[in-house]
Amino acid sequence: MSIGVMVELKVEDIANSIKKMKRKDREMLLLLLSGEDKEISKRLKEIKTGKVKPLTRAETFKDVL
Repeated sequence: MSIGVMVELKVEDIANSIKKMKRKDREMLLLLLSGEDKEISKRLKEIKTGKVKPLTRAETFKDVL
């Protein structure tokens, strides 16, 4: 047996809610909506378990600074 629920939301209300979010919360929302959150979680787990070595600050910004 399943129960259906209908929710009516205005796009303007959603947009206003997003505008009121803190920057880190908006970034997290972007990751969740893009599907990249799974990839980031996987990479973090690989770093914590020692499967991969994280880049150093110098490696990250090589040829940029």
